[in-house]
Amino acid sequence: MQIFDTHCHYNLEPIYLGDASWRAQWQKAQDHGVVGSIVIGTNFHDCALATQIAAQDPRLGAAIGIHPGEYTQTTLNTIRRMTNLKDALEDALQDVQTDIEELQLLFDPQQVVAIGETGLDFFHFGDASEAEKETIKAVQRAGLRAHLSLADGKVPIILHVRDTTQQAYENILSILKETNYQGHFILHCVSGPLGYVDRAVQMGGYISVAGNVTYKSAEHIREIVRRVPKDRLLLETDAPFLPPVPYRGQSCEPWMISKTAAFLVEEMQIDSDQVLENTYRLFPTLQSPV
Repeated sequence: MQIFDTHCHYNLEPIYLGDASWRAQWQKAQDHGVVGSIVIGTNFHDCALATQIAAQDPRLGAAIGIHPGEYTQTTLNTIRRMTNLKDALEDALQDVQTDIEELQLLFDPQQVVAIGETGLDFFHFGDASEAEKETIKAVQRAGLRAHLSLADGKVPIILHVRDTTQQAYENILSILKETNYQGHFILHCVSGPLGYVDRAVQMGGYISVAGNVTYKSAEHIREIVRRVPKDRLLLETDAPFLPPVPYRGQSCEPWMISKTAAFLVEEMQIDSDQVLENTYRLFPTLQSPV
């Protein structure tokens, strides 16, 4: 079985402990059927490293973006430094613009095949007050719009969306519509209401599934897999996070995607060749020559 990992952090510890460590992990993944991977950035440093790693093998691509969770902490720090919410918001929005300008410098089409991960994370706010939360949400929304503008239909955009309510999920779809975004997009490590997933697919979205689909408690994710058109399904590890059964509780290694793929094929009758075809439709430059 050939597998393409659409979301892997070869640039994060413990996978990345220097050049030799990520190369060993990449080789082990290949030994388990992995034929390509997207190395995901979450801040400027990790994005730069992602492009450097991707440059080492034509089957690897980089995704560059600022994770929405990064904006949660930086905005909260700004608020508490400045105390005035209005001034803090203006300062944080300027930081978003600076981030995009810096990412633009990394946007080399030879290595960068996607923008992300970006999106909205209304799940973790630490000890922020309600007023502070609203400011953070505004900054995250601005960050998402800026990333959509950066992608501009040239490459797919990878979306991280989490919330304890439906707000982030509804906001994602609204912003895609408001910005008239015409490019491909991926719901990374898919979650959220079934109606939201249905509408995302209707808008042209792809759905990416990680190792948590194998968890006993993940029936909701399996229901999403069952209802998504099979030409929109992708596979990922999100390593070093979300290891599949039987490795739950350990650090996820890239090769473990083979266990997730086997689960989808054997337990859910998913066609692995179709998933691979879907991936190469999005990332044709990473297809290995026959």
